Amino acid sequence: MKLRSSTVLLTGASGGIGHALAREFAARGARLLLNGRDSARLGTLSVELRNGGAEVNVLPADLTGIEGIERLAHAALSGGTPDLVVHCADSFSVGCLETTSADEISRLWQTNVIAPSLLTRALLPSLRKQGRGRIVFVGSIFGSLGLPMYATYSATKFALRGLAEALRRELDGSGIGITYVAPRCSHTQLDDRRPERGPAARTDKTTRVAVRIADAIERDRRELYFGFGERCFVRLNAWFPWLVDRSLRAQTRRMRKFEPAIAGPQH
Repeated sequence: MKLRSSTVLLTGASGGIGHALAREFAARGARLLLNGRDSARLGTLSVELRNGGAEVNVLPADLTGIEGIERLAHAALSGGTPDLVVHCADSFSVGCLETTSADEISRLWQTNVIAPSLLTRALLPSLRKQGRGRIVFVGSIFGSLGLPMYATYSATKFALRGLAEALRRELDGSGIGITYVAPRCSHTQLDDRRPERGPAARTDKTTRVAVRIADAIERDRRELYFGFGERCFVRLNAWFPWLVDRSLRAQTRRMRKFEPAIAGPQH
C-alpha cells in the first residue's frame, strides 16, 4: 500500500519509534490519527507536523482500560475507516521475574498485548467492510528470543508475535494485510539503563527504524526483523537452544547485579 493520502491510526506516537514513525508517515503524505501517553510531547509533535503541511488529529485515550480503547476506536472511525493501523504503544521493563511487581507485570501485558488485541478487534468489522487495509504490530526481537532479565517483556512480545501470525492467517483473502515488525531495542528504550552486553545491548536509531518500517508497509511485507546478528541468534535459538543457554550464562550473572527491576518508559 502507498502511504500518500492514506489515513493512519498510530498508537504510541509520543514514544521514540512512534514519534519517528509519525514524522516519516507525514513526510510520505499520510493523514495521521495520533494516540500516545505523553500529551505534552504529542501536542508539540502535532503542531510541528501541521506546520509542515500534514493533516493531523490527536486522539487522546488511555489504553490501559477497556473504556479508553473503545473511545479510541470510536474516535478513529468517526471520520471513516483508517487505511493503516500501527500498534506502536509499548511498555518496557528490565528485571528478573521474582522481583517484578504484580502491577508492573499487569501494566506490560495491558499495554503490549491486551490493548492492541482489543483495539484491532474493535476496528476489524469496519476494515472488513472496507475490504482493504493493513495492520502493523511493532514487536521486538525479544518476541523471538527469551533473554534473562527480560522475562515479562519477552512474554508480552512473544504473545504479540503470535497474535500477528494467527491474525494474518485468519484474515487471509479479506484484503487486510498484517505486518509484524521486530526491532532491536531503540535508544529511547534503554538509554543509560543498559547494564548488559550482547544482543540485548545493540540499539537502533529511531529515525532509521521508522524509514525501514514505512518501506516495509509500502512493500506489503509480512515481517521485518532488524539486525543480522540478532536474526542469526534467533535461528540458533530455534535449532540449538542449549548453545544459547550456555552463551548467556555470563550475561545473566552480570545483570543480576542490577536488581531490582528497572522499569522503562511507556509510550
